[in-house]
Amino acid sequence: MSIPDDVGEKTPAERPPTAEGPPRGVKTMSIVRWVLVVITALVAVGTILITSGVHIGGGAKSVAPVQLYTCPMHPAIVQDHPGECPICGMTLVPKPAATAPGAAASADGKQATAADAKSAVAGLAAVDLSPERIQLIGMRTATVKREEIGGELRTIGVIGANERGLAQINTRFAGWIQKLLVSETGERVRRGQALATIYSPDVLRAQQELLVARGWNSPNARPTHEHDGFAAGLDASARRRLELLGISGQEIDEVLRTGKAVEAITIRSPVDGYVVAKSAVAGVAVQPGTVLFEVADLSRVWVTAEIYEQDFSRIHVGQKARLQLTSLPGETHTGKVSFIYPILDAGSRTLRVRLEFKNKIDRDGPRLKPGMSGTVYLDLPRTTGLMAPAEAVVDTGEMHYLFVAKEGGHFEPRLVKIGARRNDRVEILSGVDEGETVVTTGNFLIDSESRLRAAIAGQTSPSGGAAPKPPSSCDTDFDGQKFPDKVEACRACEIQHRGMGTMVDDCKNAIPKPWR
Repeated sequence: MSIPDDVGEKTPAERPPTAEGPPRGVKTMSIVRWVLVVITALVAVGTILITSGVHIGGGAKSVAPVQLYTCPMHPAIVQDHPGECPICGMTLVPKPAATAPGAAASADGKQATAADAKSAVAGLAAVDLSPERIQLIGMRTATVKREEIGGELRTIGVIGANERGLAQINTRFAGWIQKLLVSETGERVRRGQALATIYSPDVLRAQQELLVARGWNSPNARPTHEHDGFAAGLDASARRRLELLGISGQEIDEVLRTGKAVEAITIRSPVDGYVVAKSAVAGVAVQPGTVLFEVADLSRVWVTAEIYEQDFSRIHVGQKARLQLTSLPGETHTGKVSFIYPILDAGSRTLRVRLEFKNKIDRDGPRLKPGMSGTVYLDLPRTTGLMAPAEAVVDTGEMHYLFVAKEGGHFEPRLVKIGARRNDRVEILSGVDEGETVVTTGNFLIDSESRLRAAIAGQTSPSGGAAPKPPSSCDTDFDGQKFPDKVEACRACEIQHRGMGTMVDDCKNAIPKPWR
């Protein structure tokens, strides 16, 4: 094969360049390189944003959750690692995350406003507890129900003597007890029965004067007009003197009939009853006004009962009552309210009510004896109202409140007004609605937790401003500018352990230092 001369003679440098593309795979590598650059940039930007605490989705800052540990008995002790409580030595437990402020808000704005108004209890805050914590404290709840109020009111009554049948026996003259005819306390006596005899020179002299004056009126005396007038006046004066000394008309007539003065005057009982007190002793000298015997008529007795302040309006004179005593099982005595005392006992906040009962007397004496106590049942008009267990209500002396249990372990304090009581239940006039659930057991632990959280979080006044805080040693022991959280923890220790001796100082010393 022959090669043309013109072709074979040209060198490679003289050959015309041919059009060739880039090497295979260059475009693919370029695309990959730019994708990697973009991914690297996104990762860098995301890292910067996360480091700075910016939430990419909403643009709001969020703090990574940190597991905290607290003491079940001293919630003021909070730390970021497990351990033991420096106060009581209990093992710290994980602290549940706080519920978002708007998590429990109602969709209906009016209902939420009403709920907030009901839960406005000064010094308390809502509490969120985990199921484990609820089970640990043994909490129990009950439902507020509309029930029948009335039927009867039960209280305790003490039996006393009927003051209208009480008689104190004394003398109006001086003398000596010659003979004691009733020598035992508790003995039953009749009206007019002789109790003792007393020799009195004053009474003997007055009797003799009466006999002398009566002698002037005898038929043997020479009757003259002046004599008759003088003798009649002397006779009346002597008789009147004996009457003023306490001598009865029958005894005076007996002296005039026999014509002899009686040396020993008989002291008699003015009423039927029992001798409940005796100071008379044979041979003892007595003075005018000395109480020798005290006799009580026990055919009717008084029972004094105490009624709480919220039940005053349901008690009135004439109301029927029943009395039952443990010493007389099976017996029921019927009486009525006879008097309501006008003065309230400021210490117990109760009002005394007097009831009157007819007493049964047998051969063993009266069935109802003064000093015995029993249960009094007062019949009341029947009404209806919201009732809750009495143990659910916390009474501070100034206000009444309880804790309403919501879903998710949320507990709200409610200020309530209470009304009538019936056994172990109390009427709720305002503050809760029918069907709501209230805490009955463990509410004092919730109360302590609520006060502690309110102290730490800081209470706000109804107008929205911060409530003024009372003076505290925490302001001088801690630097509020550098460590505000420690100052609040110190105040929480003072609130939770107030009045518990050195526990306040122990709680403060458990707060990590530095303080200033």
